[in-house]
Amino acid sequence: MNGSRLCTGNSRSMSYTSAITLLSATTVALLAVPSLYRVICTWLSGRRAQVQLASSQFVLSAGAVSFLFVGGVPKKVLLVHHTAKNQWLLAKGRKDQGEELAAAALREVFEETGYKCALYPARLPTRAPPPSVLSSALFQPDVVRITENSTEPFAITIRPTGPGRLKLIFWYIGRVVASREDTATATTKGSHMAAEGFDSAGLFDIDDALQKLTYEGDRDLVRTAIGIIG
Repeated sequence: MNGSRLCTGNSRSMSYTSAITLLSATTVALLAVPSLYRVICTWLSGRRAQVQLASSQFVLSAGAVSFLFVGGVPKKVLLVHHTAKNQWLLAKGRKDQGEELAAAALREVFEETGYKCALYPARLPTRAPPPSVLSSALFQPDVVRITENSTEPFAITIRPTGPGRLKLIFWYIGRVVASREDTATATTKGSHMAAEGFDSAGLFDIDDALQKLTYEGDRDLVRTAIGIIG
């Protein structure tokens, strides 16, 4: 009887000790998770994954966040409505063969909205180095610079379109070049709105446009453009 009690006591003691050991190990592991996570993130951030796509695997597109400026201040932003999808969007589309991206952006804006626009020169943060003729340095580090009166893309959207396929959309800041009277009239003759699937386009106050846009990505583009041009 005493031997049985002793064995039982020893078993309970061993179970208790095992539980304490397991609990301690679990606690240490949980405490180590954040540190391990940081180590993994640091390791991954140091690796530069490279992806190469053939010309048949990507498509280049361009669009513009186009504003109506009054007294040099952006007051309204140009949106277009897609009929079938019932979506309010920023104008964009695929680049034609041999076409420059900036030209494609302005063409697509006109074809989808009927509004003629031009590129807006902005004070743009960029990683592009200055022209070599303006720099005496032999090597230009990869850093963010501020360039004045830039009409280069201010953003890019990378959108998967299928297995191993991507669409790259380059975004420009645009300005509506029609007069204030013209902007209140019907869309300009010569646009492809109906063929593109759009039934209406218009200039909206910026706050209204942010509410009206269907996608958060488009709202982010408007906010980013506003932050650049002030």
